[in-house]
This record gives sequence, structure tokens and C-alpha cells, in this order.
Amino acid sequence: MKKILLLALFSITLMGCNDPESVAAEAAQLRAEQHPDRTYVGEHNYYTMESSGDIQFTTKKDLKVMYQDFPRYFIEKAKEWPKEDLNDASSYDLPRFQFAWANSSSKDEYESGIKIWSMKTDGTDLRLVTDVTVELVNGIKNLTRSPNNRYVAWADLGGYKTVYDIKTGKVVELSISMSPLAMLWSEDSRYLYFERARDLFSRWDSETGEINEIDFKIRTKAVLTEDKIIKVTDAAVVGYNLKTDERLFVLSSDRSLSDKERIFRVKSISPTGRFAWGSNQSFAWMFDTKELTVKQMTTDYTPAQILGKDAHFSALDSFAKVRIVDRVGDRVWSWRAFYYGALSGDAILYNGLANNGLWFKEGK
Repeated sequence: MKKILLLALFSITLMGCNDPESVAAEAAQLRAEQHPDRTYVGEHNYYTMESSGDIQFTTKKDLKVMYQDFPRYFIEKAKEWPKEDLNDASSYDLPRFQFAWANSSSKDEYESGIKIWSMKTDGTDLRLVTDVTVELVNGIKNLTRSPNNRYVAWADLGGYKTVYDIKTGKVVELSISMSPLAMLWSEDSRYLYFERARDLFSRWDSETGEINEIDFKIRTKAVLTEDKIIKVTDAAVVGYNLKTDERLFVLSSDRSLSDKERIFRVKSISPTGRFAWGSNQSFAWMFDTKELTVKQMTTDYTPAQILGKDAHFSALDSFAKVRIVDRVGDRVWSWRAFYYGALSGDAILYNGLANNGLWFKEGK
């Protein structure tokens, strides 16, 4: 009887060893013991916490360099990585960045393809937005996100425009020929306005799928409400009443300068349209569309390629290095979010009004 009991126990032990969940748990424990500095997400992906401040931030203004830990992501298998979930409220308690990134240089067509990703402005909660991949040779030039966070739209280097519905997974191709890149969402997220050819504009209806021509011009650096559009042009910020076709205001760069000196090379606008930015190598301007004021800077300024609510925070839009500026507190954070992979195009801000527009939780 004693031998029978021992054999039974031995058999149960072997069955436990072959159980997939047990094997996975043992493998996870082994990884944790071998690499205590890593936090694994799936079997092949992980992140480490690395201090910011080790990368110089080029600026024309003295800023206090901030040192704190941010995640650095190592992703070999994007299919194992969590996708952005519209039903997960915890993902939307801060503004978010969206960007195009090929997470691996492997020969695997999926892993080496450019995909759309997002993360919170404090570097946490990296999510895969869409499995739709773009060949590196085509790249992604322009990205946008609807105000309700549901729709992602992008244009490749040839001008072909695509919309992805996060809720349903549906993909819509808007352009079948090469065209300019301007895209802009309506305030209620129903319509995507886009430039189908030079100075010819259309509107895609997310509810019906219809595409119709429109009779006003849009810019990517703009904010559209039910009856008004505020857009950053080549050398000014202009507001229009769309119902009356009346120009509401023009805030211009310095007209006494030459065209080369007053044309914007960098443009951005805050989520509500209250503030806008334009700059070049010599001059910079901050525009307040509520007070109708223009602040011109020649030396003491920091570029704002991405502009947050009330112009409190800004960032550079190249995410090879993430560089964030607190324009109120004169502080800067600079860190590498990705260990390897290839980025395409520029990052954008969305969900910009979360946390009252502040890019870090209180105490950061």
C-alpha cells in the first residue's frame, strides 16, 4: 500500500510539471531570478527602469534637468504586448503620445514592420495601437487621433491615408493616389477632414463611410470646433467662423522681418487651440488666441514641437529621445524609451485634456 501511495504522488508531481501554466510560472520565476532588474511582459518582452537626465537637451534657455526613473522598453514580440483598450480607464488618466515604431530589426515581416504605438506622457503604459503594419520604405509621415481616442489616421510618405478603428479593428483606405498630408478631426470625432489633392479638401464620415468635398481649407496644425477653425499657417495663426466664412483674427509673426526670418519651420497648437507656436532657427513666437497676443523670442526660448494644454508642457516630436519641457517650472526630462527598433515620422499628443493637461501625476 505504501508503494502504491508513493507512485501516485510521483505521478501527480509529473503531471504538475507538464502542466503549461506550471511550466510558464516556473519559467517566469527563473527569468525574474536571473534578471531582477527586468519587468517581463510576456515571454520575450520586458522593460527596465532607467534614470533620465543622462542625455543633453539642446535649448536656448536654462532649464533644470530632472532625474527620475522611466521605463525603457525591449520588445521582440509585439504580438505578446498589450494593445490599447478603450475600455481601460487607467490608460487615459494622463495625456498620451502616439508614434510609429518598428519594434524589432529581425527578419520577421511583422515584427520589423512599422506599427502604431502609444504611451502616457510620463513614459508608462506603452500600448500597441494597431496590428496594421507599414513597410519601412513607405514610412509614416503624419499621424492623428480622434478626440474620442477611437480612430487613428495616418499618411505614408506618398500621401496615402488610412484610418483604423480601435473599437472594431476595421481599416479604411481614404486615398488611392498620391496627395498632400493634411488631416484634421472634427470636435465630435465623426468626421476626418483631409487634403485629397493640392488645395482640394474632403470629409470622411466615420458613421456612414461617405466622402464628400468641402469648401474650406484645413491644416494639420489646427483645432476644429462646430463653427470655428483655428489653424497655424506658414507665418501666422488664423481663426475663421465656418458658418459665416468670417475671419475672426490673424496673429502674425513679425512682418518687418524677411520672408525667410518669419516663416515657421516648427509649428504646434495646444489641444483647445488656446495657444500656438511657430519658430525657425532665429526667431520663435507664442500665440494666445484668446487674448490675441503674440510673444516674440529671439534667444531665450525652447522649441515646442508638441504643445500641451495651456502651453504648460511641450515636447520634441522625435522619439529617438523623449524630451519634455515644463514651460512653467523651467524643467526638462530627457530619456530613451526604446532600446532598439526604428521610428518613422513624428510623435503626436492626444487625450491632451486628461489630468487637467498636466503630463505628470502630482509629486513628479
